[in-house]
Amino acid sequence: MARRRSSERSYKVQMINIKLLSNNRSGDNAYTDIISQIKDNKISISVHGDTHMILRTQFSDIVKIGDNNYNILYGKIAKYTVINGNDWLNMNNMEVEAVELPEGRFPNLKEAEYVFIPAAHRLAILQTSDQNIGSIGLVYKFLLGAVKAVIGQDEDFEICIEQSEDVFERIINAEAIKKLFIDISYSNADTGEEAFAFMDAQIRESEMKRLKLEATPNHTGNIKTDSTLVKGALKVAQSNGYARATIVENGKRQIVVTKDHPKELLIRCEETAIKLNVVTRIIELFRR
Repeated sequence: MARRRSSERSYKVQMINIKLLSNNRSGDNAYTDIISQIKDNKISISVHGDTHMILRTQFSDIVKIGDNNYNILYGKIAKYTVINGNDWLNMNNMEVEAVELPEGRFPNLKEAEYVFIPAAHRLAILQTSDQNIGSIGLVYKFLLGAVKAVIGQDEDFEICIEQSEDVFERIINAEAIKKLFIDISYSNADTGEEAFAFMDAQIRESEMKRLKLEATPNHTGNIKTDSTLVKGALKVAQSNGYARATIVENGKRQIVVTKDHPKELLIRCEETAIKLNVVTRIIELFRR
């Protein structure tokens, strides 16, 4: 009897935290409107040279987790090449000539799935072996331009790559920390530990958009990371900023930039179950 072929797929999921800073609107509807406008207005952003990104498709759905229903947007995010210039080399006769390209058509299409959860204001990028658009940093650049293009002139926003816990543990557990720079903003009602809550509250109460800390050690030659200040700032930075540290590992100095180490969720499931799995994991992480 022939063995039934599994329809499970392996997904690498990376996330970006989107925060709207506005006196006029907030909540799920505001975030839904922002991502919808990016799609409806066909916002295309250059993310690297001639490489552009766009939300090619978009659909809505409701995902039920326990007793709660979560509205989501999902679809395909596309990367493609915009060709500029009129001078083309004709290899047949080695002459320079102009080539008229079809209007509105672009080559080198690469795509991946995305899922946006307004309740957690997170955009998840789902990549597989055959659907891959490369670094999450490109999506970060796309959102920086795309969100700016659709919000009001009196509104502001923050975009942060969700970063791996491991890179922060690497900093905390280093033999020594010779220099530490932390750039953070307040969270958007995310869950956190006591140190996180302390630091997050300080930023909110001070009505600061961003807080930048630059630390160097005293005569001991090492910055301690067990204080509420440093521990809390590092915890906030994981979802709401980043850190850059000069550390000592195995007797050698290393520079660690946390946003170069995105958090990854590795999910293997049926294709029909991937949205439920992604939304469940993100709600568990950020909306417990």
